[in-house]
Amino acid sequence: MVFEDYYDNFFKARRSLEDPYSKVSVSKEEYRKLLDIAEKYEMLVKKVDQIETRKTQLEKEIIELKDDGRKLKELEEKTEKYLQALVRNQADFENYKKSNQRENERYRLSVKENILKKLIKHYEDLLRALNILKTLENGESIKNGFEMIVKNFEKTLEEEGVKPMNPEGETFDPYKHEALLVEENENLPDNTIIEEIDKGYYLNNKILKPAGVKISKSKKIENEN
Repeated sequence: MVFEDYYDNFFKARRSLEDPYSKVSVSKEEYRKLLDIAEKYEMLVKKVDQIETRKTQLEKEIIELKDDGRKLKELEEKTEKYLQALVRNQADFENYKKSNQRENERYRLSVKENILKKLIKHYEDLLRALNILKTLENGESIKNGFEMIVKNFEKTLEEEGVKPMNPEGETFDPYKHEALLVEENENLPDNTIIEEIDKGYYLNNKILKPAGVKISKSKKIENEN
């Protein structure tokens, strides 16, 4: 380095001044310059030492940061696993909740259907009693009161979604009807419902109670059979 050369020349010059056998004359100006150069050199050496120390610290910090980075990556991987497990658990819980709601809804409808079937039986009993009362000559007030009860019952069933089938004239459907009687009839297509013997009902377009019906059959088919 340039400063080292100056430094060596400076101290060689001083030794030569002290050496009586090799004395060199140096001006004051040059002497001050040499001192200034020596001081700057010492300052630079200190700065280099400081930089080396800082460099060592930075290298340690880099190693620690790398370790922290590895730990952070491991933590991120664990967090991702926990997050995926949480998402799966939430999905399972939502599926369970929906399944439970469907099961509760089916149970509620089943209970409702059973209750409505019992109410329909009571309604039909009341309807038969009303028809008997209508055949009597007296007791108009009783007839009117009974008729009002039947109408209120009908209104209650209608509000719950129950409505009668009225299948006369329809083609027999084993999913909706029950064939109680068969009647020969040449004027109607086979399996046409002639009469509803036992009344059938829907519950919101679902079959609540199948209708017992009388259906038509032609003589020709019966003879062939």
